[in-house]
Amino acid sequence: MNGYFVDKLSMHQEHQTALPLVGASLYVEEDLLTGEVISKNPKALQLEGSYSSKITIKCNGSRVSVSGNPSRHNRIDNLFGILTIDECVRIYNTILSKHGLPPFTKCSKIEYAQSPDGTKAKVITDGAIITAVDWTKNHTVGQGNVHQFLRGLSSQSIGRGKVGHLYSNGCTLNWGEGSEYKMTSIYDKENDLKRHRKKRLKDASDEDIKYYDDLISLCKTYGVAREEHKFKRLFLDRNNLKFYGLFKDNHFDPYLNSVDEIMTRCEVTGMKQKSIADQLLAKEIVKSRQAANATQVYATLWMEGVDLRTQLKRRQFYEHKSRLKKIGIDISCPFDVTRMSPTILKRKLIEVSDLQIPSWYRNVETSYFSLVS
Repeated sequence: MNGYFVDKLSMHQEHQTALPLVGASLYVEEDLLTGEVISKNPKALQLEGSYSSKITIKCNGSRVSVSGNPSRHNRIDNLFGILTIDECVRIYNTILSKHGLPPFTKCSKIEYAQSPDGTKAKVITDGAIITAVDWTKNHTVGQGNVHQFLRGLSSQSIGRGKVGHLYSNGCTLNWGEGSEYKMTSIYDKENDLKRHRKKRLKDASDEDIKYYDDLISLCKTYGVAREEHKFKRLFLDRNNLKFYGLFKDNHFDPYLNSVDEIMTRCEVTGMKQKSIADQLLAKEIVKSRQAANATQVYATLWMEGVDLRTQLKRRQFYEHKSRLKKIGIDISCPFDVTRMSPTILKRKLIEVSDLQIPSWYRNVETSYFSLVS
């Protein structure tokens, strides 16, 4: 998975045998005429772990559901986390066992139940179904460069024209915010650790406090930008990634490259800033000076605030958009000079690499099960 690990996982499994009700409280639906109980639906029980970590769990007598961040539960941080979904499920199964519930198991088959005409067929499986999963990784961009890096990326759209939303504090950048399908984010990890410091270090030992502050210093020194891909229920359903056991983790790989594509587009050396037309020719994006000049004209109009969608036919718009995106200019986003590619703004190249695990980092794999047991 090239440096990615799991940051959130939600899943459930149906069982044919009667199971104990588990939850914080119980909602009972009853037929007032007959007194018959129609359904029992428990409210999820929130399990409080150490360092203000939380996992939610519930069982309505047949369906077992768990949701949370297995990489954070009972841990002071999740700068690095659980590398595979299988390991996350092991964590969840340890928790389920403590509450007298059966473990999540892998699907071996799926069947389609008969349904009324005109309705979608109900899918039945013998294992767990994943309803949400987040994959995340850490980039280093150099001390003091994180906000500039986020501003540069916010000038680019991803997927089918998803425009980035950069928060006013400059610390978080989202594409597809509020989507029930998929959302991609990059944020300042140093700022994130600082925001949660007080809550996570409540009643912490001196050793824990020093360790947490060392993590903040690490993120500051290297300039850590955290990348996250949030895959929701609709995405997992449409791409056959919801049946636990019937896919591999690396099947997510094709959907984790959108940020890499943006960074590749923004790799414009700023030692000597060339004209847009010169860059198009130098990178062999166009074959003639005439084509390069035409695209430069429209880029200039875009920088002057012109909405090119109103000036060009659809085919022409996407042709010039495709050319310009390859040199870090996205004309589908409103022009904002403060959000141009960082290499153009500062005339330097921000070097991006994966953050390596320091030798003093508290190992996830060796410590986790002793914490949840």
